[in-house]
Amino acid sequence: MTPCAVLVIVGKSGMLKSHYVPHLVQLYNRADGIGPATRFNSTKRFIEDTLYEHSECTAVLDDLHTAESRGIKRQNEDTAEEIIRRIADDTGRGRMDGKAQVQRSFRGNAVFIGEYTIGKASTIPRALVVNITEPPNGAVLDEYQRNRPLLVSTFYYYFIRWYVDHFNEIRDSIDAKLTQLRRATDSSTTHGRLRDTQFYLEISYMVLLEFCKDSGFCSEEDAKDTYQSFSTQLRTLVQAQETRFKESIEVKTIDYLDLIRDLYKQGAFHLAKDAENFKPEKHDGLIYYDCLCLRGKRLEKKLLSFTPSLSFVDCISYLLSKGALKLVESKNTVQINGTGGKRFYAIKLSKLR
Repeated sequence: MTPCAVLVIVGKSGMLKSHYVPHLVQLYNRADGIGPATRFNSTKRFIEDTLYEHSECTAVLDDLHTAESRGIKRQNEDTAEEIIRRIADDTGRGRMDGKAQVQRSFRGNAVFIGEYTIGKASTIPRALVVNITEPPNGAVLDEYQRNRPLLVSTFYYYFIRWYVDHFNEIRDSIDAKLTQLRRATDSSTTHGRLRDTQFYLEISYMVLLEFCKDSGFCSEEDAKDTYQSFSTQLRTLVQAQETRFKESIEVKTIDYLDLIRDLYKQGAFHLAKDAENFKPEKHDGLIYYDCLCLRGKRLEKKLLSFTPSLSFVDCISYLLSKGALKLVESKNTVQINGTGGKRFYAIKLSKLR
Protein backbone atom coordinates (compact mmCIF):
# COMPACT_ATOMS: atom_id res chain seq x y z
CA MET A 1 0.00 0.00 0.00
CA THR A 2 1.45 3.35 -1.09
CA PRO A 3 0.02 6.31 0.88
CA CYS A 4 -1.35 8.73 -1.71
CA ALA A 5 -3.78 10.99 0.11
CA VAL A 6 -5.16 14.44 -0.64
CA LEU A 7 -6.11 16.72 2.23
CA VAL A 8 -8.17 19.79 1.28
CA ILE A 9 -7.86 22.66 3.76
CA VAL A 10 -10.81 25.01 3.37
CA GLY A 11 -11.40 28.39 4.98
CA LYS A 12 -12.41 31.90 4.10
CA SER A 13 -9.86 34.56 3.20
CA GLY A 14 -7.87 35.91 6.15
CA MET A 15 -7.42 32.58 7.97
CA LEU A 16 -3.65 32.61 7.31
CA LYS A 17 -3.96 29.22 5.57
CA SER A 18 -1.09 29.87 3.14
CA HIS A 19 1.25 30.76 6.02
CA TYR A 20 0.13 28.17 8.54
CA VAL A 21 -0.30 24.95 6.52
CA PRO A 22 3.19 24.81 4.90
CA HIS A 23 4.76 25.12 8.37
CA LEU A 24 3.05 21.91 9.45
CA VAL A 25 4.23 19.68 6.61
CA GLN A 26 7.36 21.00 4.89
CA LEU A 27 10.93 20.04 5.45
CA TYR A 28 12.78 23.33 5.64
CA ASN A 29 14.85 24.29 2.61
CA ARG A 30 17.10 27.27 3.36
CA ALA A 31 17.26 28.24 -0.30
CA ASP A 32 13.52 28.19 -0.94
CA GLY A 33 12.09 29.09 2.45
CA ILE A 34 8.69 27.85 3.60
CA GLY A 35 5.69 28.26 1.35
CA PRO A 36 3.32 26.37 -0.96
CA ALA A 37 5.03 24.19 -3.54
CA THR A 38 2.95 25.72 -6.35
CA ARG A 39 -0.47 27.18 -7.21
CA PHE A 40 -3.48 25.96 -9.14
CA ASN A 41 -3.00 28.51 -11.91
CA SER A 42 0.21 26.68 -12.90
CA THR A 43 0.10 24.26 -15.81
CA LYS A 44 -0.87 20.66 -15.08
CA ARG A 45 2.54 19.50 -16.29
CA PHE A 46 4.31 21.90 -13.90
CA ILE A 47 2.13 20.74 -10.98
CA GLU A 48 2.82 17.09 -11.79
CA ASP A 49 6.57 17.76 -11.96
CA THR A 50 6.38 19.48 -8.57
CA LEU A 51 4.49 16.55 -7.05
CA TYR A 52 7.07 14.15 -8.46
CA GLU A 53 9.85 16.17 -6.84
CA HIS A 54 8.00 15.73 -3.52
CA SER A 55 7.81 11.93 -3.81
CA GLU A 56 7.41 10.30 -0.38
CA CYS A 57 6.84 13.75 1.09
CA THR A 58 3.90 16.17 1.07
CA ALA A 59 3.40 18.96 -1.43
CA VAL A 60 1.22 22.01 -0.73
CA LEU A 61 -0.85 23.44 -3.62
CA ASP A 62 -2.39 26.83 -2.91
CA ASP A 63 -5.04 29.29 -3.96
CA LEU A 64 -8.22 27.52 -5.04
CA HIS A 65 -10.29 30.68 -4.72
CA THR A 66 -13.46 32.18 -6.07
CA ALA A 67 -12.12 34.14 -9.03
CA GLU A 68 -14.05 37.00 -10.61
CA SER A 69 -13.64 35.28 -13.96
CA ARG A 70 -15.80 32.18 -14.26
CA GLY A 71 -13.33 30.87 -16.84
CA ILE A 72 -10.39 31.09 -14.40
CA LYS A 73 -12.46 29.52 -11.61
CA ARG A 74 -13.53 26.65 -13.86
CA GLN A 75 -9.98 26.11 -15.09
CA ASN A 76 -8.62 25.97 -11.52
CA GLU A 77 -11.34 23.51 -10.52
CA ASP A 78 -10.66 21.30 -13.54
CA THR A 79 -6.96 21.29 -12.64
CA ALA A 80 -7.71 20.43 -9.01
CA GLU A 81 -10.10 17.62 -10.01
CA GLU A 82 -7.56 16.04 -12.36
CA ILE A 83 -4.65 16.36 -9.92
CA ILE A 84 -6.71 14.80 -7.11
CA ARG A 85 -7.43 11.79 -9.31
CA ARG A 86 -3.79 11.43 -10.38
CA ILE A 87 -2.42 11.66 -6.83
CA ALA A 88 -4.98 9.21 -5.44
CA ASP A 89 -4.35 6.78 -8.32
CA ASP A 90 -0.58 7.37 -8.07
CA THR A 91 -0.38 7.75 -11.84
CA GLY A 92 0.93 10.74 -13.76
CA ARG A 93 0.18 11.45 -17.40
CA GLY A 94 2.19 9.36 -19.83
CA ARG A 95 4.51 11.31 -22.12
CA MET A 96 7.43 10.82 -24.47
CA ASP A 97 10.95 11.79 -23.38
CA GLY A 98 12.86 11.48 -26.63
CA LYS A 99 12.13 7.93 -27.76
CA ALA A 100 11.35 6.69 -24.25
CA GLN A 101 7.86 6.47 -22.77
CA VAL A 102 7.64 8.03 -19.29
CA GLN A 103 4.88 7.13 -16.79
CA ARG A 104 5.56 8.69 -13.41
CA SER A 105 4.28 7.66 -10.00
CA PHE A 106 4.01 10.38 -7.35
CA ARG A 107 4.39 8.10 -4.28
CA GLY A 108 3.38 10.99 -2.09
CA ASN A 109 0.64 13.12 -0.64
CA ALA A 110 -0.69 16.61 -1.20
CA VAL A 111 -2.44 19.33 0.75
CA PHE A 112 -4.71 21.66 -1.22
CA ILE A 113 -5.52 25.10 0.19
CA GLY A 114 -8.71 26.80 -0.91
CA GLU A 115 -11.74 28.86 0.01
CA TYR A 116 -14.39 26.28 -0.89
CA THR A 117 -14.85 22.55 -1.40
CA ILE A 118 -14.84 20.90 -4.80
CA GLY A 119 -15.45 17.37 -5.99
CA LYS A 120 -17.54 15.32 -8.36
CA ALA A 121 -18.92 11.91 -7.47
CA SER A 122 -15.78 9.94 -8.36
CA THR A 123 -13.40 12.57 -6.97
CA ILE A 124 -14.94 13.15 -3.54
CA PRO A 125 -13.71 9.88 -1.94
CA ARG A 126 -10.19 10.60 -3.18
CA ALA A 127 -9.83 13.62 -0.87
CA LEU A 128 -10.53 14.54 2.74
CA VAL A 129 -11.83 18.02 3.60
CA VAL A 130 -10.88 19.95 6.75
CA ASN A 131 -12.50 23.30 7.49
CA ILE A 132 -10.51 26.00 9.28
CA THR A 133 -12.99 28.05 11.27
CA GLU A 134 -10.52 30.14 13.30
CA PRO A 135 -7.13 31.56 12.27
CA PRO A 136 -4.02 30.39 14.16
CA ASN A 137 -2.42 32.67 16.75
CA GLY A 138 -0.67 35.24 14.56
CA ALA A 139 1.94 36.18 17.16
CA VAL A 140 2.98 32.57 17.71
CA LEU A 141 3.06 31.89 13.97
CA ASP A 142 5.23 34.98 13.42
CA GLU A 143 7.66 33.76 16.10
CA TYR A 144 8.10 30.45 14.28
CA GLN A 145 8.42 32.16 10.89
CA ARG A 146 11.08 34.59 12.09
CA ASN A 147 13.13 32.74 14.66
CA ARG A 148 12.45 29.01 14.47
CA PRO A 149 12.30 27.93 10.82
CA LEU A 150 14.51 24.92 11.52
CA LEU A 151 12.36 23.58 14.35
CA VAL A 152 10.14 21.29 12.24
CA SER A 153 12.94 19.93 10.08
CA THR A 154 15.09 19.28 13.18
CA PHE A 155 12.17 17.35 14.68
CA TYR A 156 11.87 15.29 11.49
CA TYR A 157 15.61 14.60 11.53
CA TYR A 158 15.41 12.88 14.91
CA PHE A 159 12.08 11.25 14.04
CA ILE A 160 13.52 9.66 10.88
CA ARG A 161 16.57 8.40 12.82
CA TRP A 162 14.25 6.81 15.38
CA TYR A 163 12.10 5.34 12.58
CA VAL A 164 15.11 3.71 10.91
CA ASP A 165 16.25 2.22 14.23
CA HIS A 166 12.78 0.73 14.80
CA PHE A 167 11.97 -0.07 11.18
CA ASN A 168 11.25 -3.79 11.58
CA GLU A 169 8.90 -3.24 14.53
CA ILE A 170 7.04 -0.44 12.73
CA ARG A 171 6.74 -2.47 9.52
CA ASP A 172 5.33 -5.51 11.36
CA SER A 173 2.86 -3.36 13.28
CA ILE A 174 1.60 -1.65 10.10
CA ASP A 175 1.34 -5.02 8.35
CA ALA A 176 -0.80 -6.45 11.17
CA LYS A 177 -3.10 -3.42 11.26
CA LEU A 178 -3.47 -3.44 7.46
CA THR A 179 -4.54 -7.08 7.66
CA GLN A 180 -7.18 -6.11 10.24
CA LEU A 181 -8.41 -3.32 7.96
CA ARG A 182 -8.74 -5.63 4.95
CA ARG A 183 -10.63 -8.25 6.96
CA ALA A 184 -13.09 -5.60 8.19
CA THR A 185 -13.67 -4.16 4.69
CA ASP A 186 -16.76 -6.24 3.87
CA SER A 187 -18.73 -4.99 6.87
CA SER A 188 -17.83 -1.31 6.38
CA THR A 189 -20.23 1.18 4.81
CA THR A 190 -17.48 3.73 4.16
CA HIS A 191 -16.01 4.17 0.67
CA GLY A 192 -12.80 2.17 0.23
CA ARG A 193 -10.66 5.17 -0.65
CA LEU A 194 -11.80 7.06 2.43
CA ARG A 195 -11.04 4.01 4.59
CA ASP A 196 -7.53 3.92 3.14
CA THR A 197 -6.99 7.63 3.79
CA GLN A 198 -8.20 7.18 7.37
CA PHE A 199 -5.79 4.27 7.75
CA TYR A 200 -2.83 6.31 6.43
CA LEU A 201 -3.48 9.14 8.84
CA GLU A 202 -4.23 7.03 11.91
CA ILE A 203 -1.14 4.87 11.41
CA SER A 204 1.07 7.92 10.77
CA TYR A 205 -0.18 9.63 13.92
CA MET A 206 0.22 6.45 15.94
CA VAL A 207 3.87 6.09 14.88
CA LEU A 208 4.48 9.78 15.58
CA LEU A 209 3.11 9.42 19.12
CA GLU A 210 5.28 6.33 19.68
CA PHE A 211 8.30 8.46 18.86
CA CYS A 212 7.10 11.22 21.20
CA LYS A 213 6.56 8.68 23.97
CA ASP A 214 9.96 6.99 23.49
CA SER A 215 11.68 10.40 23.41
CA GLY A 216 10.06 11.53 26.65
CA PHE A 217 7.91 14.25 25.09
CA CYS A 218 4.73 12.68 26.46
CA SER A 219 3.62 9.89 28.77
CA GLU A 220 1.89 6.65 27.77
CA GLU A 221 -1.40 8.01 29.10
CA ASP A 222 -1.04 11.32 27.25
CA ALA A 223 -0.23 9.47 24.02
CA LYS A 224 -3.38 7.33 24.33
CA ASP A 225 -5.59 10.35 25.09
CA THR A 226 -4.10 12.38 22.25
CA TYR A 227 -4.51 9.53 19.77
CA GLN A 228 -8.11 8.94 20.82
CA SER A 229 -8.92 12.64 20.31
CA PHE A 230 -7.25 12.64 16.90
CA SER A 231 -8.99 9.43 15.83
CA THR A 232 -12.40 10.77 16.89
CA GLN A 233 -11.95 14.00 14.92
CA LEU A 234 -10.65 12.07 11.90
CA ARG A 235 -13.67 9.73 11.88
CA THR A 236 -15.93 12.80 11.94
CA LEU A 237 -14.17 14.20 8.86
CA VAL A 238 -14.36 10.87 7.04
CA GLN A 239 -18.07 10.54 7.81
CA ALA A 240 -18.70 14.06 6.52
CA GLN A 241 -16.89 13.27 3.27
CA GLU A 242 -18.82 10.01 2.95
CA THR A 243 -22.03 12.04 3.27
CA ARG A 244 -20.86 14.40 0.51
CA PHE A 245 -20.14 11.41 -1.69
CA LYS A 246 -23.56 9.83 -1.17
CA GLU A 247 -25.29 13.17 -1.81
CA SER A 248 -23.34 13.59 -5.05
CA ILE A 249 -24.47 10.15 -6.21
CA GLU A 250 -28.10 11.12 -5.54
CA VAL A 251 -27.66 14.32 -7.56
CA LYS A 252 -26.19 12.28 -10.44
CA THR A 253 -29.43 10.32 -10.79
CA ILE A 254 -31.44 13.41 -11.72
CA ASP A 255 -32.92 13.31 -15.23
CA TYR A 256 -32.06 16.86 -16.31
CA LEU A 257 -33.63 16.40 -19.72
CA ASP A 258 -36.93 15.32 -18.17
CA LEU A 259 -36.80 18.30 -15.81
CA ILE A 260 -36.23 20.77 -18.67
CA ARG A 261 -38.96 19.05 -20.67
CA ASP A 262 -41.46 19.59 -17.82
CA LEU A 263 -40.43 23.24 -17.40
CA TYR A 264 -40.81 23.81 -21.14
CA LYS A 265 -44.25 22.22 -21.30
CA GLN A 266 -45.35 24.23 -18.26
CA GLY A 267 -44.30 27.45 -20.02
CA ALA A 268 -41.73 28.23 -17.35
CA PHE A 269 -39.28 29.73 -19.86
CA HIS A 270 -39.82 33.29 -21.14
CA LEU A 271 -39.19 32.99 -24.88
CA ALA A 272 -38.86 35.71 -27.53
CA LYS A 273 -40.93 35.20 -30.69
CA ASP A 274 -37.80 35.58 -32.87
CA ALA A 275 -34.12 36.58 -32.75
CA GLU A 276 -34.73 40.26 -33.50
CA ASN A 277 -37.11 40.59 -30.54
CA PHE A 278 -34.86 38.81 -28.05
CA LYS A 279 -34.06 40.97 -25.00
CA PRO A 280 -31.53 39.44 -22.58
CA GLU A 281 -33.01 41.26 -19.57
CA LYS A 282 -36.48 39.91 -20.32
CA HIS A 283 -36.19 36.56 -22.12
CA ASP A 284 -34.63 33.20 -21.21
CA GLY A 285 -34.25 32.30 -24.87
CA LEU A 286 -36.13 31.54 -28.06
CA ILE A 287 -37.02 28.77 -30.50
CA TYR A 288 -34.38 28.58 -33.26
CA TYR A 289 -32.72 25.82 -35.32
CA ASP A 290 -35.70 23.60 -34.27
CA CYS A 291 -34.26 23.90 -30.79
CA LEU A 292 -35.14 25.44 -27.46
CA CYS A 293 -32.26 27.91 -27.26
CA LEU A 294 -31.61 29.08 -23.70
CA ARG A 295 -29.04 31.44 -22.23
CA GLY A 296 -26.75 29.58 -19.82
CA LYS A 297 -27.25 31.81 -16.78
CA ARG A 298 -31.03 31.83 -17.28
CA LEU A 299 -31.18 28.04 -17.52
CA GLU A 300 -28.95 27.65 -14.48
CA LYS A 301 -31.16 30.02 -12.48
CA LYS A 302 -34.28 28.03 -13.41
CA LEU A 303 -32.64 24.78 -12.33
CA LEU A 304 -31.43 26.22 -9.03
CA SER A 305 -34.88 27.55 -8.29
CA PHE A 306 -36.07 23.95 -8.58
CA THR A 307 -33.51 22.76 -6.01
CA PRO A 308 -30.23 24.38 -4.86
CA SER A 309 -28.36 21.05 -5.02
CA LEU A 310 -28.54 20.83 -8.82
CA SER A 311 -25.30 21.19 -10.76
CA PHE A 312 -25.31 23.13 -14.02
CA VAL A 313 -22.11 21.39 -15.13
CA ASP A 314 -23.75 18.01 -14.53
CA CYS A 315 -26.82 19.21 -16.42
CA ILE A 316 -24.81 20.04 -19.55
CA SER A 317 -22.91 16.75 -19.32
CA TYR A 318 -26.21 14.89 -19.03
CA LEU A 319 -27.71 16.67 -22.04
CA LEU A 320 -24.59 15.86 -24.06
CA SER A 321 -24.77 12.20 -23.05
CA LYS A 322 -28.38 12.07 -24.29
CA GLY A 323 -27.53 13.77 -27.59
CA ALA A 324 -29.97 16.54 -26.71
CA LEU A 325 -27.71 19.51 -27.50
CA LYS A 326 -27.12 20.89 -30.98
CA LEU A 327 -23.36 21.19 -31.47
CA VAL A 328 -21.71 23.59 -33.90
CA GLU A 329 -17.98 23.11 -34.52
CA SER A 330 -17.85 20.86 -31.42
CA LYS A 331 -18.97 23.73 -29.17
CA ASN A 332 -21.69 23.15 -26.59
CA THR A 333 -23.39 26.46 -27.43
CA VAL A 334 -24.65 28.03 -30.67
CA GLN A 335 -24.36 31.65 -31.73
CA ILE A 336 -27.47 33.40 -33.02
CA ASN A 337 -26.54 36.47 -35.03
CA GLY A 338 -29.93 38.16 -34.81
CA THR A 339 -29.49 38.49 -31.04
CA GLY A 340 -26.28 40.44 -31.35
CA GLY A 341 -24.08 37.35 -31.51
CA LYS A 342 -25.13 35.93 -28.15
CA ARG A 343 -24.60 32.24 -27.44
CA PHE A 344 -27.27 29.77 -26.33
CA TYR A 345 -27.57 26.16 -25.26
CA ALA A 346 -29.70 24.68 -28.06
CA ILE A 347 -31.80 21.76 -26.78
CA LYS A 348 -33.38 19.82 -29.64
CA LEU A 349 -37.19 20.09 -29.67
CA SER A 350 -37.39 16.46 -30.75
CA LYS A 351 -35.98 15.53 -27.30
CA LEU A 352 -38.60 17.63 -25.48
CA ARG A 353 -41.72 16.10 -26.96
